[in-house]
Amino acid sequence: SISLCRFHCCCKSIDCASIIINYYATMTQSAHDLLTSGDGKLSLHYFSIEGVAEQVRIALSVASIPFEDVQVPFSEWQTKKPTTKYGQLPEMILPNGQLITESTAMLRLAGEADPEGKLYPAADVGKRLQIEGALGLTADLARAWRPAIYIGMRPDLFGYPADWARDEKDATLKKLREAFLANELPRYMGYYTNLIKEAGGNAFLLGEDLTIADIAAYQGITYYSRGIADYVPADSLDPYPEVLAFLKRVAEHPKVAAYKASKA
Repeated sequence: SISLCRFHCCCKSIDCASIIINYYATMTQSAHDLLTSGDGKLSLHYFSIEGVAEQVRIALSVASIPFEDVQVPFSEWQTKKPTTKYGQLPEMILPNGQLITESTAMLRLAGEADPEGKLYPAADVGKRLQIEGALGLTADLARAWRPAIYIGMRPDLFGYPADWARDEKDATLKKLREAFLANELPRYMGYYTNLIKEAGGNAFLLGEDLTIADIAAYQGITYYSRGIADYVPADSLDPYPEVLAFLKRVAEHPKVAAYKASKA
């Protein structure tokens, strides 16, 4: 809430609440203008998978920001890679030609531009702090999983030879992923369950309104229910009913559901 105070200047009474509200409305409008104004069209460049770009796609859709979803074929990546700023995707090109890197920066910008002021509310610093905390939790979950995924893709980064024997690599992957499911996943699902309960148990992580923290968590958590990683069965989230119910609520949010339907 905004406490009301009044400044008296030149015999005029200025309502601080109005000033503050207008200030935050200007912030939202500025973000919206960045994403919609210019000679070009907003474009998001990533591979033809969900990955880290999907949270941005969803947030833009919820904020009703039109964008071009440029999907880079894996077969063209080695040619395109040297042309990217940091040798990685996603990259976002604003209508004014400005390049944006890092998916979390894109996610926050999309949230800032939400005309309803719910995804990343400019006028509520306390809610933003909560959002940042929940975003950090999702980043921590991803960090905990990272060795179990990247050791198979880049074993040399973990002290193993690039031509690591397949049977040895597979055995190590199995060990790491089963350990993650037994230890790290329950720990983090417990954290999310607590957040859900603290928010009332029947809405989103931080209350009644969908935020970018919910979108990031939705993308980060549903990965473990898709059965796409070896030794991570599709029923890995079944022991966490509150989390599953939360994921269902996010998926059924009208604008999220509309985006998903547009891809079907």
